[in-house]
Amino acid sequence: MTDEMQEEVEVIHSWSAPRSLSTSLMYSFAQRNDIEVLDEPLYGTFLNVTGVERPYREDVLPKLECDGNKVVKEIIYGPGGKKYRYCKHIAKQRVPGLPNDLLQKGKHFILIRNPLHILPSFDKVVPPSFLELGLGELVSIYSELCAMGNPPPVIDAADLQQNPKATLRGLCRDLDIPFQDAMLRHVETFLTFNSSSYSAI
Repeated sequence: MTDEMQEEVEVIHSWSAPRSLSTSLMYSFAQRNDIEVLDEPLYGTFLNVTGVERPYREDVLPKLECDGNKVVKEIIYGPGGKKYRYCKHIAKQRVPGLPNDLLQKGKHFILIRNPLHILPSFDKVVPPSFLELGLGELVSIYSELCAMGNPPPVIDAADLQQNPKATLRGLCRDLDIPFQDAMLRHVETFLTFNSSSYSAI
């Protein structure tokens, strides 16, 4: 019976650099009644393939699926119980060797933020570099999607801060999904309580 309830879902991919309000946007989508969310499903693959050092690396690796093929085919595009699945991705985590389906299927959009607003908080976690920020990979993802005839919508974190309702409505329209007012609950609360320190988020 459980298997019968699992159906193919429509996958929405968010691609961004770190510290771009991507987590707040993910929680905004999580307020919907027709969606499930995945927070950086490619993170384990990224750690495993790149060997990049993180203070918590050895603690989290055993808990994550690190086989990129399985992540894409069974987790990202596997069956689910809701109509939509929202996947929050950091662009640099799209490592070589992942299945082509990752970009060829689903709906994609790009979230950008002024790098000058990213660097102050990012520097507290990892020494910033072009590779760590993943800006080059973000451009590559945009270019590849355009080459496939599927140019992704692009939203600016500053617009999400200044006018969340219009920005979220516009994004839903571009993704061809209905807007739900519930999406505003998290993002407006987040921005209200963090407006004074937004540039450091």
